[in-house]
Amino acid sequence: MKKETLLKKIAKLGLTVEDNGHRCYIHHNGQIASWFWQECWEEDKKGQYYGTNWHTKGENQESDPYTDYFPGTHWDNASQMLSRLVPPQPKFAIGSIVRGKQNKRAQRRGYAGRQGLVVGNGGTFANVDWMGFAKSPYNSYPERDLELVSAA
Repeated sequence: MKKETLLKKIAKLGLTVEDNGHRCYIHHNGQIASWFWQECWEEDKKGQYYGTNWHTKGENQESDPYTDYFPGTHWDNASQMLSRLVPPQPKFAIGSIVRGKQNKRAQRRGYAGRQGLVVGNGGTFANVDWMGFAKSPYNSYPERDLELVSAA
């Protein structure tokens, strides 16, 4: 991700970046995110910087030089790293009525066209109790497979 784009995205989340010249850090809610800037090697993009080596770990976690313990998680991109620090807002509020979309996954799992009540949220999944069906312990469904019928 381009340096300017990433810094705008971070500022939009209300986070501050510490840059020590080598690595950049964000401290937020007991987590540390880090990455570094790399200059683009293409001729027409010289002077542009891109972020790379996305990593998060807890504030109290330290590497052990005598073993192979290296705490934390490496991410594929900046959006994944920032979602770890500041999880995205749920698409459906608790108490909303939703319907399963008519797509392959919803049809295969049997909730396409059903209506239900959102009873919980977690990440990009919603916990739904379907109307007219017995409660299931597996009531977590991807938000992208649901559409809003009535807001809470």
